[in-house]
Amino acid sequence: MPIPILIAAAAAAAGLYGVTKGVSGAIDHSNAKDMNNDAESMVNAANRKVEQHRQSTNKTLEDYGQRKLRAFNGVVADFIDTFGRLKNVEVTNTPELEKLNAGDFSTTTLNGLRQDYQALKDAGLGLGAGMGSGAALAFGAYNGTMLLATASTGTAISSLGGVAATNATLAWLGGGSLAAGGYGMAGGMMVLGGIVAGPALAIFGHILGNKGEEALNNARSNLEQAKTIRDQSELMAGKLQAIEQVTSLANSTFSYITAHLRHAVHDMKAAIENRGENFRTFSDEDKQTVLSSVKFAQLLKAMIDTPILDQDGNLVLSTEKRIQDIAAVTNGQKPALDASAS
Repeated sequence: MPIPILIAAAAAAAGLYGVTKGVSGAIDHSNAKDMNNDAESMVNAANRKVEQHRQSTNKTLEDYGQRKLRAFNGVVADFIDTFGRLKNVEVTNTPELEKLNAGDFSTTTLNGLRQDYQALKDAGLGLGAGMGSGAALAFGAYNGTMLLATASTGTAISSLGGVAATNATLAWLGGGSLAAGGYGMAGGMMVLGGIVAGPALAIFGHILGNKGEEALNNARSNLEQAKTIRDQSELMAGKLQAIEQVTSLANSTFSYITAHLRHAVHDMKAAIENRGENFRTFSDEDKQTVLSSVKFAQLLKAMIDTPILDQDGNLVLSTEKRIQDIAAVTNGQKPALDASAS
């Protein structure tokens, strides 16, 4: 075969190979673009889901914190003042409250309520005062007595807000990002229940300068990372939902006990108006009224001392059962009449 023909055939083959590679590269680029679009949509959906749960959980915790503040400035203060007027009262422990470790009223619960209320006033949160969102979030999430003890030794209520600002989970719940490290959603995942986010996705769309095969491999990697973030967001949303559900239960139970205590304090005031301040002169029914107010004050203190989250920002697994036990005592029979003159 003449040499020119061979050269022409080789050139034609090379051209055909080039066209084939070009078509293959274009297909790879197209597939890579589709994969990147899928990965981006997946991550955006995961972000939206977590953000919705974050906002909802944050609001529920803040509402609970504000409810605690209103109770202290309302019915708790009213109970402390009214019960404090009585003389010759000795309240003994009742089995139902002992099971909750809330039975020692005279030396523990009453003093604790007084100290908590005083700490709130000292922190500038007396009647008519408001609580900032950070402080309300911390007050709703944590043991109120612990927080107030911290606040009473610090400067005003900034200690309460400081807990939310410095704890990674509360900072993320309250603001949606972790400024001290710039984590964003990945940071929230990292601190909520120990869930660690996958590596950040590569920048989408910048594949045109890559070879087709390289772009396709990068897109596959992006999609796998997106799937990891999607799976972790499901876990995170579940944890947020669990926190919100327990907090909602605590909020409704707290409200229910508050209503009972408010009614009991009203009746106790009426008994004092009718019979004076000497408990010895009270009828059995009026004595029972006093004991009922004590019971509900103890239950309210038990709720205040029950944290939703631990110091690491995880849901306290025993809290739901404890709240259910407190609710059961609230709905149970009145405590047995067992008070005597001192």
